[in-house]
Amino acid sequence: MQKTFLLAVLTLFLGVMACSDNNSDNLVAKVNHDQLLLDDLVLMFPGFVSLDSLQKSLLVENWIRETLLAQEAEKNLIHRDPVFNYRVETYRRRLLADKQLDVVLKDRGNINQDEIEAYYQKNLSSFQRQSNEFFGFHVLMSSRNDARELERAIADGDLEKKQALVAMCPKETGLFKVENLLPEVKEYLLKKKREGIFGPIKSDLGYHLVEVRTWHDRGSLKSLEEVWEEIAARLSINRQRQIEAQLVDSLRKAGSLLLNNDILYEITTE
Repeated sequence: MQKTFLLAVLTLFLGVMACSDNNSDNLVAKVNHDQLLLDDLVLMFPGFVSLDSLQKSLLVENWIRETLLAQEAEKNLIHRDPVFNYRVETYRRRLLADKQLDVVLKDRGNINQDEIEAYYQKNLSSFQRQSNEFFGFHVLMSSRNDARELERAIADGDLEKKQALVAMCPKETGLFKVENLLPEVKEYLLKKKREGIFGPIKSDLGYHLVEVRTWHDRGSLKSLEEVWEEIAARLSINRQRQIEAQLVDSLRKAGSLLLNNDILYEITTE
């Protein structure tokens, strides 16, 4: 009997020691009686393990700062302040409401391909371009000769030479609205309205060279591929609003709710 008891005590002691060792291995920081474990950080920030050392250190330092201040607040009995506790409860209620909505939207808020395509066909007029646009490359150079050299490099597909020529120049690749460009560049491109390499175009800033890879006239229709993400976002927002309204309405009907508007109008200010 005594041996059995001693064995049980030993087993319990080893278990406590194991837990202690695990906490020690998992312990990141400690401020007085409060501990920060690695598991806590991973729970709060799911991508924590993939952060670099500086980002991890900043998160830990922020926890230490907040914990020191929070502990001092408790010493000063701030946690007993009714206004403070009401704010805490308000924040908790909002978090719970948002979490419940997230759970519902995860199951019912997805937008499928057919819905996106149908929305596109139904709202074609809203996807007409409001200005002349082109996708391409624009660079500003200080020398006409360098601009000519760059024009030849682009035409020849010489990427190495192109990169060397534009290395120190202001440049941009992307979708450009022609009306937003400098007047000299805008007027030049509006005369062309097609793909190609144009320039050098002289302005007060220097010499512009523009590579137009695709040109889109004002009033032309954007393709479904171009607006896919935009439509998905529109539909997703609308779907979320509908689901939230339906959910709140059903909960309102199923629950016991009292709304006393009269007392609001009785409140007067002196």
